[in-house]
Amino acid sequence: MWEFKTMKKDVLTQQGFTLIEVLVAVVILAIGIAAVTTMQVTAIKGNSQASHLTVASDWSADQLEQIFAWEYDNALLEDDTAPNGVAGLDETGGTADGGPIVSADGFYTIYWNIADDLVMPDTKSIRVIVQRTEAGITKTMTMNYLKAKYL
Repeated sequence: MWEFKTMKKDVLTQQGFTLIEVLVAVVILAIGIAAVTTMQVTAIKGNSQASHLTVASDWSADQLEQIFAWEYDNALLEDDTAPNGVAGLDETGGTADGGPIVSADGFYTIYWNIADDLVMPDTKSIRVIVQRTEAGITKTMTMNYLKAKYL
């Protein structure tokens, strides 16, 4: 019987969690879940931007392969805005030396510009510009190359 009284006394004196302790635990859990959710959203946005950059790079490389297949004296490789040198390499729209070429999905526009003998004689500096407009913001990726007359 002594054991029964001791056990009964222990059961009666035990206290559970208070409502405040439970609420604090729930708030801490909610903050943790919100942080993980924010991290996921940021990761998804970063992956999307990386995907767009990869596609733009692929478009640029494809256009560059076509340009390198042309002869050095091809009319498409003429510097239409000579003799403005480096400044002419950044032109887009109607003032670009080549393009615009719009991707099939309509998201990317490609231009290229040529500067003759900018780095050294008998070379063409080629800048391929790929633009993408998203939510009213135009994002640009440029790649620079040299094409030599004599190889």
